[in-house]
Amino acid sequence: MATLIVLAYNEEKNLESTLSEVSNNFDEVIIVNDGSKDKTQEILNKIEKQYKNLQIINNKKNNGAGKSFQIAINEFLNSDSEYFIKIDGDGQFKSKDIIFAKKLIEENRDVDFIKFDRFWQNGIEGKIPTIRYVGNAFASFLLKISTGNWYLNDPLNGLQALSRKASKLINIPKLFNRYGYPFYIATTISNNSMIENLKIIQSQNTIVYDINKKSIKPSIMLFKLLFFSIYSFYKKIIAKLKFSNLQLSAILDMVSIVFFLSSIFSLNQFLQIRYFNSTGPQGNWFLLFIMLIILFITSMYQSQKIESTEHLENFTQISKNE
Repeated sequence: MATLIVLAYNEEKNLESTLSEVSNNFDEVIIVNDGSKDKTQEILNKIEKQYKNLQIINNKKNNGAGKSFQIAINEFLNSDSEYFIKIDGDGQFKSKDIIFAKKLIEENRDVDFIKFDRFWQNGIEGKIPTIRYVGNAFASFLLKISTGNWYLNDPLNGLQALSRKASKLINIPKLFNRYGYPFYIATTISNNSMIENLKIIQSQNTIVYDINKKSIKPSIMLFKLLFFSIYSFYKKIIAKLKFSNLQLSAILDMVSIVFFLSSIFSLNQFLQIRYFNSTGPQGNWFLLFIMLIILFITSMYQSQKIESTEHLENFTQISKNE
C-alpha cells in the first residue's frame, strides 16, 4: 500500500486540480489543512464526497508546514501503508513526477527514502530569484558536510518519499515547524542510512515556481540550517565511533575541529597585531593560520572521502530517462 500526503494552506485555487491528477493512484490520501483562511475547507468538503480514499486532518490554527507534515507522518504510521509520497497542495509538483515516484517505489521495494533534485536537469518552470539559487547551493553544501554524503543535492525540495522504516526515525523539531523541514529529513535519513541500513534513491523532478508566493527570509533559513548542521555533525561523529570502518573518519573530524579552532585563534592574533597595535610576530601568526587552514581542509577532506565511499553502498541515482 502507498499513501499520498498533501499539505495545504490557503490552496483553494490549486488543491482540487492537484488531487484530481494523482489521488486515484494511491490507496490512501492524507490531507492536512493547516488552518487555511480561504475556501480550502469548502473545497475539501466537496472532494471528500468524490474520493473514498481521502483522510482529512484540519488544524484549528496555522501550525506551519513542518508540524503539519509530522502530524501526517504520525497518521501514516497508524495505517497499514508501507510507503508515502509527500507533496504540497499548491500544484508546484508535476503529476508525472509524483507518479514516477510511485513507480520508483514499486520497482525498488527495498528503498527507504526517495529524494528529488530540481537542479539536476534544469527542472525549473518560472523564474527563481538569484538568492534562492545561492541559498540552495549553500544548503546543499551544508547537507554534504553534515552527512558526508556528497551525492545528495537540493535538500530543500519538498517532493519526498519515505518507507515505514524511515518514517519512524522522523521527529521534526520545533526549529523546522514552518520551513526547512526537508533539510532535516534529508540529513536525518542520510545520517542513519549506514546505522539502520536505509536505501536511498535520488532522481530529478520539475517544479513550477510562483514568484508571488510568500517565502521565508534567507537570513532566518540560513541560521536554522547552519545551527542544525553543526548539531548533526556532532551527532554524526559520536555515531561513527561505534563502527570500525568509520572510526578513522570520526577521529579525522575531531582533529579537523581542533585545526579549525586553532586557525581562528591564530587569525585573531594576527589581526590584533596588524590592526590594533598589539605586539608580537605578525608574520609567524599569519603563516600558522595558513598552515592550520590547510591541515583543516586536508583532514576534513579525508574524513568526508571515507564517509562518502561508505554511503555509496546504500545510495542510487536514477534518471527519469533511464
